[in-house]
Amino acid sequence: HALFLVPLVSMNPFFGWSPTIKLGTYPVPILVIWAIRWYLFKIMMGAGLIKVKSSDPKWKPGNMSAMCFFYETQPVPNPFTRYFHFMPSAWHRVEVWVNHFVELVAPFLLLVPFRKWRLAGGLSQIMFQLVLISSG
Repeated sequence: HALFLVPLVSMNPFFGWSPTIKLGTYPVPILVIWAIRWYLFKIMMGAGLIKVKSSDPKWKPGNMSAMCFFYETQPVPNPFTRYFHFMPSAWHRVEVWVNHFVELVAPFLLLVPFRKWRLAGGLSQIMFQLVLISSG
């Protein structure tokens, strides 16, 4: 999906090109913007639903210990992974709750008609991805 949508954003000046209008001054079509929002919503919601609907009790309320084991089994650890792994188990439970919030609640913020809420939803997704990258 992204391979189809991103060129529509970046190549927009080529559609309706005119020698009198400066290159890069065309607005991105609103349909493309909403398609990208829907794509991000679908990816994050799918990731959250897979965890919640799985039969693994570590993702369920009452246990919430999935992150206690995540850093041991991830495929591409980095130097910071060790520090994340040895955090207290209470911290790992908070990580699971934050994960559920970012993947199951925050995607709805990407679709609301209020710009500040969409910015908050986008910022939460960006911060979440930065933490994922930094933790390995």
